[in-house]
Amino acid sequence: AQDLANLGYPVTIFEALPVAGGMLRVGVPEYRLPAEIIDREVADILDLGIELRLNTMVEDLDEVFDEGFDAVLIAVGAHEGIRLPIPGADLDGVLINTRFLRDVRLGNLPPLGEKVLVLGGGNVAIDCARTAVRLGAEVHLACLESRQGMPCHPWEADAAEEEGVTIHPDRSFLRIVADENGRAAGVECAKVAHFEFDHEGRLSVETEPGSEHLLEADTVIFSVGQRAGLAFIPDDAGVGITRQRTIAINPNTMAATRP
Repeated sequence: AQDLANLGYPVTIFEALPVAGGMLRVGVPEYRLPAEIIDREVADILDLGIELRLNTMVEDLDEVFDEGFDAVLIAVGAHEGIRLPIPGADLDGVLINTRFLRDVRLGNLPPLGEKVLVLGGGNVAIDCARTAVRLGAEVHLACLESRQGMPCHPWEADAAEEEGVTIHPDRSFLRIVADENGRAAGVECAKVAHFEFDHEGRLSVETEPGSEHLLEADTVIFSVGQRAGLAFIPDDAGVGITRQRTIAINPNTMAATRP
């Protein structure tokens, strides 16, 4: 938006959230990105003459063009967390990374209990773990990769451990177990001997025989990746979607399939 405005184009930003800053504000923890910095950045953008429409859902691209806009830039980000297809994934007490971070940032604190287990080893998983620490929980993090092979920045994992997060590397997740009330009580895991992804991105995991064990938790947070939220684009909008649920584009121009 800033680049387009600097080139002299009149720009309008449509934002579905009631607060300016979008996923910067609700997807990044306060300890990492304080609200006053976001406010300053938003003010700099609006000072360029950009119009901002909050609480605005876009569900019909034809209506946008009919309103007089000549071009639409889809920049919704990958803010839909992924829930692994394992038994117990839908139990009470099982949360998704992006929703958890959003709710905490908006002040809608979920009940975590005393012990939280984050599944995943990326930077967002670390964000979830360090946020849960700040909410007073005992926090554990389990991931498929080795400690040295975690996809997060090494200093992020170090900082999490310094704050009391216990990291359990080389874990495959078999199922989420329930207590007598049907609420999550932990994750049954197995030690990973080897894993790899094929050319289509499919995961193959080899585990150590007899290594099954339980990591107890009152709350389990999935943080195994994100994908773009493209449900607002109907099938007849003329915007192609790939098998990987991304927008189909011309790699030379970055243009979508609709003019």
